[in-house]
Amino acid sequence: MNPYLILSGIGMLIVGALAPLIWWWKKGTEIEFFIYGLLLWVIAISPKFLMDFTITKPLSQSLLVYGNIGYVVVMGLYVGLRTGLLESGLSYIVIRKTRMRGADLNRAIAIGIGFGAIEAIFIGFSSFINTLVFLLYPGLIDKIPESQRDTVIQQLNQPSLMIPAPILERTFVIIIHIFALLLVFYAIKTSKIKYLIASVIYKTVVDGPIPAFQTYLNLNMPGDTYIVEAYFGILALIGLLGIEKIMEKWKHHIA
Repeated sequence: MNPYLILSGIGMLIVGALAPLIWWWKKGTEIEFFIYGLLLWVIAISPKFLMDFTITKPLSQSLLVYGNIGYVVVMGLYVGLRTGLLESGLSYIVIRKTRMRGADLNRAIAIGIGFGAIEAIFIGFSSFINTLVFLLYPGLIDKIPESQRDTVIQQLNQPSLMIPAPILERTFVIIIHIFALLLVFYAIKTSKIKYLIASVIYKTVVDGPIPAFQTYLNLNMPGDTYIVEAYFGILALIGLLGIEKIMEKWKHHIA
């Protein structure tokens, strides 16, 4: 067991805490707008959890008979569109119906930061607690069902080179969330549905390849894991460029 893996969870917690803190310190944005982002995340993620407990597993198992390619294509569309429609589409509906629709640029960014930060904190806390429990009580591994035990052991024995991977991913994904939500806000602000469609497509592209990554890569190995992180890094770079472009359009629209 690699005890240093607990640093991944701690790192994700730090990323989740620092992101809103830095924006608040730079722009003085009211705390409530970060909380709005948190609430949006809960609203968007809740149906995904419900789907995972009901239809996702049966769908996944039924698709295995079509081979890896069929599974990857259909599950990729399912996972990607689910994320796009819930995280961007549902957010669009909620924002339009609440006081969030009147947010200025800095507040809209704060909402996006809050959305990504709470996700980083949630995942980081889960990672930290899971690792800590097995470090303190290693005998618990023997009580895990045999079908799952090997997977857990592999995860707990990952090399230290894996530690930065989830921290980088959470950093990239916060940027992705900010851009996607800025597109949603701009769609509302300009009454142009094309920006909402762009946000849905962007989020679909973010999560769509996940089944392929899980099928064709060994995500317990650093090389394969950092291929995934490079993908998210490219999307985050697109997000940064997109954020800059939307900020310019937003300011021009006001002027």
